[in-house]
Amino acid sequence: MHEAEKKWDAYFNETDPEERKLIVGMTAGENDDLAGFLAMIYRKRYEDPKNHDRAVDNWLWKFVYLPGLYRKRRLSKKAMLTEVDRTLDDLCLNMILSKEEEAALYLEFRNAARRYLGTCLGRNYGRRLFGLKEISPAEKRARACEELWMMSRGLALSAGKEAKLSLFIEALRAEASEFCPDCDSIYEHLEQKHKRGV
Repeated sequence: MHEAEKKWDAYFNETDPEERKLIVGMTAGENDDLAGFLAMIYRKRYEDPKNHDRAVDNWLWKFVYLPGLYRKRRLSKKAMLTEVDRTLDDLCLNMILSKEEEAALYLEFRNAARRYLGTCLGRNYGRRLFGLKEISPAEKRARACEELWMMSRGLALSAGKEAKLSLFIEALRAEASEFCPDCDSIYEHLEQKHKRGV
């Protein structure tokens, strides 16, 4: 996807939905099969299914919701499996993709992770003592890295969907590695905890 990737660099690097809409709109008329795929992904990610005039980031909501689902995975395995299956559909992972579309989806996952991680650096993220104490930037980065593992690798292991979620896992791991210097040790620690059933 090297040529297409260069052409779409601005789109994949931009995290603002309105700016992304302009970029995908500008190239939609060009003779580019990827433009149609990206327009479909854009609608799936940003359109409110109940109100098409309102923009939301459905994937950002998933990123907020999925770590909690992992934490509660033992309470209701059936509900967790149902939600993971729904997530596979929402993230276009049940589609048969060309190599170019798969590469574009990988970059879209990284974009979504980057947007999520940007919210994790805010003042209110991860506060302690009933919201009175802010945690350090290093603690925020480590916690966000843990949450990326939970929503990708952790849920995949819990649901037995490692193969189906492999592209998502790979993309989030790549973004986590850039965001948190301790990513490898955090991921290894969480992997060991999961194996012990903790």
